[in-house]
Amino acid sequence: MARVANGSGATDLAVAEPVTAAAAPDNGNGQHPNSEPVEVTPAVGWAWVMEGARPYLGYIFIAAGLLAVFLGWYGASGEALVAKQIPYLASDGVLAVVLIAIGNRIFLINDLRRDSGRLDRLEQMIAELHAVLLARTDVIPEPSAGRVAAGSKQFRAVPKGTSYHLPDCAMVASKEAISLSRGEVVSRRLRPCRMCSPETVKG
Repeated sequence: MARVANGSGATDLAVAEPVTAAAAPDNGNGQHPNSEPVEVTPAVGWAWVMEGARPYLGYIFIAAGLLAVFLGWYGASGEALVAKQIPYLASDGVLAVVLIAIGNRIFLINDLRRDSGRLDRLEQMIAELHAVLLARTDVIPEPSAGRVAAGSKQFRAVPKGTSYHLPDCAMVASKEAISLSRGEVVSRRLRPCRMCSPETVKG
């Protein structure tokens, strides 16, 4: 507050004190988290507008095409001579065809963009599922305790098959399989099953 003297007496005048902006909280490294303002350029604004209006552009162009058809018909209906009606029909008709074609093209592009996004999400879900299955250990069959004996018949195979399996393998669960020993596997030259992955028998 300042006091100023004039001819009629002293008058109190309010003097505005300088206002200091409140300091932004420090994030611990000597820099303020919002020290750099975000610059909004016309390009960013137009991109935002186009992204918001993209789903409706097809409708807008098709509506404009239908409006051109109406204007052509309205202009031609006001002329009695056919020669004067042709310019209206030709110009507005071509414009209507072009606008409607652009609208359909925009619809097609939007559908392709949606399908592409769905495919990307599906591929991501498949990759995550594959990673989960690889990380699980309970789906891997445990080694059979009976195959440690050298003379025991710890493998199974179909009579005319070319692979040998573990006793609990699903490939031979519903088939008439026979039990085999290591020597029989070697003599028949059988290959290990790719599903149950039995140990490789070497002759």
